[in-house]
Parts: sequence; structure tokens; C-alpha cells
Amino acid sequence: MKRITVKSRQRHGTESLDLTLPSKIRKKYNFSDGDIFEVKVVEKDEKVEIIYRALLIQNKP
Repeated sequence: MKRITVKSRQRHGTESLDLTLPSKIRKKYNFSDGDIFEVKVVEKDEKVEIIYRALLIQNKP
């Protein structure tokens, strides 16, 4: 898969940020509103890697 970038967005009324999945990824893996992901943050050499793992995909065929 080619390199994909996303922009974080401020969630209204909170201090959290949203990262949006591009539609090609969403459609390929059938992700939808309400799916549950585990988030792992890895810090190494002044870089941060954020890893999402799908735990529950509600509309899985």
C-alpha cells in the first residue's frame, strides 16, 4: 500500500483529537461507525508510532 497521510482534527468541546481513516482503507476492511480499536503508542528515538488494532468490526461480512 502506498504511503497515506492524515491530518488530526480537534474534537469540538474536548481536548481530544480525531484521526480520520481514508475511505479506501475504511471500505477495504469494512470499518464503520462504532467499531472498536486498541491503540498502542510506541516511542523510539524521538519518534512516535501509533498503532491501531481492530478488536470489533460490526459489519464484517
